[in-house]
Amino acid sequence: MSKVYKKFAPQKVVRRKQVLDYFSGNTERTNAALRWLTGSGKAQRIKTGLYYFKQPDEWYKDEVFISQWIVASNAVQNGVIGYHSALHLLGYAYSEVKDVQTVIGRDYSRVPRAFTYQGVNYKYFRDDLSYGITLNILADTKVKIFDIERVVLEGLMQPNKFYGMAEFLNSVNDIKWLDLDHLFEMVDNYPLPSVSMRLGWLLEKYKRKWYVEDSYLKKLRANRPEDRVFLVNRQRNGNVLHKTWNLMVSKNLLTLEE
Repeated sequence: MSKVYKKFAPQKVVRRKQVLDYFSGNTERTNAALRWLTGSGKAQRIKTGLYYFKQPDEWYKDEVFISQWIVASNAVQNGVIGYHSALHLLGYAYSEVKDVQTVIGRDYSRVPRAFTYQGVNYKYFRDDLSYGITLNILADTKVKIFDIERVVLEGLMQPNKFYGMAEFLNSVNDIKWLDLDHLFEMVDNYPLPSVSMRLGWLLEKYKRKWYVEDSYLKKLRANRPEDRVFLVNRQRNGNVLHKTWNLMVSKNLLTLEE
């Protein structure tokens, strides 16, 4: 049993399926190992099929508080911290919420069920994981996360996953720098007219802070559509037209401080 512990302890949060694979599909040995680990205080059950392998200095604690980021990224295979949770992990979120958003690839046949553990709500979303992913090291554990450039694009296109456009804009206000070349490499992954107008408006807003050259704005203006674009699709009233970007922006959002 100690071999199982040594194998998975560095990962910290372990799925039952991983232990089952370790025992070549032997259910009896898998169940026996997990019973021994939890019974001896070396592992802590998070939910059905998910365990935390305690570190040696934690063995005698009844319950260990586990980093929500490590739980989220290891609760499913190839999970990635995304959207507002990525803003939070990167240190930019304006508001702190009790949700952690884990993104899984579109190859998943179904989205895992949400669950709550130690006061944190774990939620899952399907999305394209072929771009905009980076690695963070937390307590010697690797965690996949949306990079800040992808976060900016996602916030402009899916503000509902950031608890509203106001929360998103208040959060990005603290960003000091963006890799604009990397940002522009990802633009084609979104509907071009709408992402171009929204991104152009945002980059112009932070032109000095983010060192945005006119050439970047010119590229985006080339995608200007004839029809007006709404910064928030569902918000059709109380908007003001930003002529340069043919963009309808809520009056409430225009009052946010830079």
